[in-house]
Amino acid sequence: MVLVDIGNTHIHIFENGKVFNVKDAYPIRDKVYYISVNDKKERDFLKFNPDAVNLKDKVKFDTSYKNLGIDRVMACKAVDDGVVVDAGSAVTIDIMQDNIHLGGVIMPGISAFREAFGRISPKLNVDFCEVDFKKLPQNTCEAISFGSIGAVVLMIENLRKNKIVYFTGGDGKFLNKFVDGIYIRDLVFRGMIKTIKEDL
Repeated sequence: MVLVDIGNTHIHIFENGKVFNVKDAYPIRDKVYYISVNDKKERDFLKFNPDAVNLKDKVKFDTSYKNLGIDRVMACKAVDDGVVVDAGSAVTIDIMQDNIHLGGVIMPGISAFREAFGRISPKLNVDFCEVDFKKLPQNTCEAISFGSIGAVVLMIENLRKNKIVYFTGGDGKFLNKFVDGIYIRDLVFRGMIKTIKEDL
């Protein structure tokens, strides 16, 4: 069995307990279950894997949130109670309580913050640097890093209350340095496995 998460930037694949990313679809010689947030990439993927099973319409998930992305559903499905932070192209922060999704927010991803500053002015087009939230920034690099990363960190801390924070996504490990929590690279795939076991 191979699990596939078709994202906006990469196709994430879970096979034999390992996660890896590819840019383009290819034929997979095994039973494939997938989710997708990118229609074009999904069509390309299905050309190579026409028998792949889309879990989107099979998952049972308790939420009143309208049009919740299937990647967020699967990450949350893996957590009974806690805050789920998926830090990719966007940062999503979702609250789970007793297997019920209470709601969540969407923010620009870390790289999107940096790109936005570059569009404002060439002088603000700088890479992020080390951040120390205990002292005020003393240069442009520190100020941009502090403001961008700090906005995400403050939102997580504001929403978490006393819950455990579960990080996933490309920048999940990075954000976990600033917020006490648990980084789980394959969190979305854990939700997919739970769906296959419980809902199919």
